[in-house]
Amino acid sequence: MIFFFGTRASKIKDRKISRTTCSYCETKDSFIVSTFSKYFHFFWIPIIPLFKTNVAECSHCKKTYAQHQFTPEMKAALHKENEINPAKRPIWQGIGCILLVGFFLLTFGLSLIGVYYGSNKKPKNLTNKDPRMELLENDIKKISPVLKGDKDSVSIALKDCIDYDIQSGIDTDKIEYFSVIQENRILVLLGIKDLKGIKPSERKVIIDVVEDCLSAMPYLDGVHQRYISIEGKWNTVLVKTPTDEDLGGRFADKYKLLPFYGEKPVVKDSIPTKVDTIPM
Repeated sequence: MIFFFGTRASKIKDRKISRTTCSYCETKDSFIVSTFSKYFHFFWIPIIPLFKTNVAECSHCKKTYAQHQFTPEMKAALHKENEINPAKRPIWQGIGCILLVGFFLLTFGLSLIGVYYGSNKKPKNLTNKDPRMELLENDIKKISPVLKGDKDSVSIALKDCIDYDIQSGIDTDKIEYFSVIQENRILVLLGIKDLKGIKPSERKVIIDVVEDCLSAMPYLDGVHQRYISIEGKWNTVLVKTPTDEDLGGRFADKYKLLPFYGEKPVVKDSIPTKVDTIPM
């Protein structure tokens, strides 16, 4: 494919300067200064304005002077004229740059909107047909640093064990806990907002510590199915269940914990089925 690009110039203003003398014909106040603006183009579409240059022509003898040939009095007269009547660059010479910036901002804005709505949009088939999601969200909200012995004794024992096993990388005093037991299943949720001290690839060690602590609790011998989740500052970072796991250390699918609440309920179609009757 052939690309056409380069620089072009266009005249933007003609002005007469006074108190000057043509060095060739010695005519006074005869100069007309033409100002040209150069710009970079791509396929002849102006992209970026570059610089301005001036050419003076004597209206009497028609001799022209490039800008570097201007005498001191010509430069002084042009400077004064620029203060009174400046040669402004037209907007169209930068239209390509404006369009590119606008396109970038529009694309970036649409991407942010898509990410925002995509992250907040819940799957219709899951929110409409699986009430276990609401149960999980409610339990996540119960994660708290305040532990009550009569309701969450497992979390108290788990905190003592984790405080002993984890000596660096995490401030264990700031870890939040919640646990609940259903038949032979246990759900353990830990809230750790600051995980910067542990690399993502090494964060799965926290799950190992939790499992070791649970195994050391004699009153959990009959609880064989463990559902463990580590909640970070903004999202779930680690999940492990009896049948699945998500241990990447950055983002984890918390909905892998749904089987803790039992089998997925079957929602029957609420639309009545029309039955055709045959007249007898």
